[in-house]
Amino acid sequence: MPADVGANGFLGVAYEQLTPPVQAAATTTTSGGTHPTAAVYRYLITAINAQGETTVSNEITAPATGAGSTNTVTVNWGAVTGATGYKIYRTAAGGAAGSELLLTTVGLVTTYIDTAPGAPAGTYPTGNTAGVPGIYVAPTKFAPIINESVKFVQDNYYRRPIRQTADVVGAHAGTGNVEGSVQIEGLEDVVPYFLTVGRYAVTKSNVAANYTHIFTPTAVGQPIRTMSVTIVRNGVAFGYTGVNVVNQKWSLDNGALMVEFDLIGANEASVAVPTPTWVDPTTQNVFGAGDLSVEVPSGTPILDSDGFELNINDNGQPNPRIILGAAGRGSAFTSFGERDAKVSLTRDFTSRADYDAFKAMTAQSLTLVASKGANNKITFLCPVTFKDSYEVGLSGQGELIRAQLDYTLAIDNASKSHLITILSQEALA
Repeated sequence: MPADVGANGFLGVAYEQLTPPVQAAATTTTSGGTHPTAAVYRYLITAINAQGETTVSNEITAPATGAGSTNTVTVNWGAVTGATGYKIYRTAAGGAAGSELLLTTVGLVTTYIDTAPGAPAGTYPTGNTAGVPGIYVAPTKFAPIINESVKFVQDNYYRRPIRQTADVVGAHAGTGNVEGSVQIEGLEDVVPYFLTVGRYAVTKSNVAANYTHIFTPTAVGQPIRTMSVTIVRNGVAFGYTGVNVVNQKWSLDNGALMVEFDLIGANEASVAVPTPTWVDPTTQNVFGAGDLSVEVPSGTPILDSDGFELNINDNGQPNPRIILGAAGRGSAFTSFGERDAKVSLTRDFTSRADYDAFKAMTAQSLTLVASKGANNKITFLCPVTFKDSYEVGLSGQGELIRAQLDYTLAIDNASKSHLITILSQEALA
């Protein structure tokens, strides 16, 4: 029996995108430029590729330029694998931190000599759009999971020509893709990684240590948003690339908020076993009994429900393409279909009026809030819901009468069927 059998499995994720550059110290010289005496500048650098641009590097403040008006500033940064160029952002002389504007775009270099004050224009990005879909990236976040069933499947071609035999005469590896599911606790610092590679427009505001991430469903997919999923099983690492989330099912387990994500990906890569780093479990927020509230309509908490399930299915499908080489084995991308979003509630049946509203197809808003405080919260807003089914029944004398309600989500006047807002102490990359 292998000696490493035991509790050694884990999962890690990483966005498939270029990493921001890292700046080294800047230097100044007193000749070759037109920067004035004692000018001080701040710099940020981003990396670019055909897909977009990374978030910014660390900020560097250049030392004050020398006497005279012929000074230059040289900024330096480390090369980013996969980049096709870089953008340099700079403040005005003496400008405040974070006030950098676009100065210039350069090619595959790691040094830029700033010779003139100039007039920078154009703000730096707050999100990373420099995707590298399908290219494996080692984990940057390790996530505790309940279970997983992720695998690489291939549709093999077995040769069975008519040639005086009834048997298979050979085989050829067909197209394949990654598929399966991951079930986790509804952790505010982990869930955003999975939602980001779903069919959402993502906005974020990072203020101090309180971060707000808003996920708004879209009609179109985000082709540059994929992630690599690394799973270590029995000491062996499996790397899955080009992964998107195509279905999510939120539910309660003994009062704890849980979510299961269905994944579709492009391919599998042979990878080394990473060394995981874990969040202190005493500081990681698990939403359990007493942390949850259901509101029907939104703003009116109900106190008679003991069951909740939210299922958002984007009906994703893998799409292979004719591509030369190993890339031709896997799926080229994931396509999304029609979205089916539903909520199920179990409630005490106390009102015929509520049942009549079901028959009349009366629209209601519905909200689920999981909260550990003002800055640790997940909110699900379903602005327009219709009761799709309403089941009540008697099972014996004196039994509590229960109602099973299924809601179908529709869009509001902003064309969204739901909205997920996550307040966290951890910023989304």
